Amino acid sequence: MVSQKAALMSIRGPKNSESPQISEELPSAQSSARSSQHLFLEVSTELLECGHSVRFKAPGRSMQPTIKEGETMTVEPIAPEAVKRGDIILYRTPGGVVAHRVVGIERKRSAHHLFLLRGDAATTCDAPVAPDQVLGKVISVERDGRSINLYCLRVKTLRLARLIASRIKRWLLWLAEGQRHIDELTL
Repeated sequence: MVSQKAALMSIRGPKNSESPQISEELPSAQSSARSSQHLFLEVSTELLECGHSVRFKAPGRSMQPTIKEGETMTVEPIAPEAVKRGDIILYRTPGGVVAHRVVGIERKRSAHHLFLLRGDAATTCDAPVAPDQVLGKVISVERDGRSINLYCLRVKTLRLARLIASRIKRWLLWLAEGQRHIDELTL
């Protein structure tokens, strides 16, 4: 979740804009945490709705290894109907904002649909997200002084390799557990 720990917020104009970049240190005092979070949400929402991108430091670990704690994320506006499975979106929650990956889209007969999201490091999905909660799409992170496009072929290939390795590990653990159970029965 984004909170007062999102120490740096940068604002950029629309793509190809010559507007200056603005950075603001957010207060770190415990008493102003909620007001800072509320201010961040208001300013980010307004900027994204006006077509501007927003940059801030990732405060949590729920998207590791794709987005590491403290890395600067860039979020661009996105229309909810343009969201696809695999996108990382920034969305509004009662407690603030969260950036997680879309793992499914429940299409309803009506015009409304729900997004199913989960952090890359999580094992369970978040509560379904309505289109009006979507603020923007995380497009890049800054790591070791470089900007990394989260949707380039290299990043997608690494993510797929991690997913396959994780499933193989889970399958091997399941087999080992089954073998241990069989060994216990034969003793």
